[in-house]
Amino acid sequence: MTPGHGFRFNNLLYSLDSSTIYLCLSAFPSADFRSTKDAIKLHIGLNHDGYLPEFAAITKDKTSSIEISRTLKSPKGSIVAIDLGL
Repeated sequence: MTPGHGFRFNNLLYSLDSSTIYLCLSAFPSADFRSTKDAIKLHIGLNHDGYLPEFAAITKDKTSSIEISRTLKSPKGSIVAIDLGL
């Protein structure tokens, strides 16, 4: 909790973020849309109750965070915060 603020969520709060990791095509020959490089996306879900990652997923780089959030089985009433969701 931030000093001087009494605000607190009543429900569990999660944040979901993703990072694109670019790969060399000679080592990972799965890209059909590029000739020299490919990418994957790492999605991490942080539980703000303990500030620890609670889930992770590795997908193709075109998968959005919104798609991943729809597959999560978070507790009923949870709040999931996503930045752009791309």
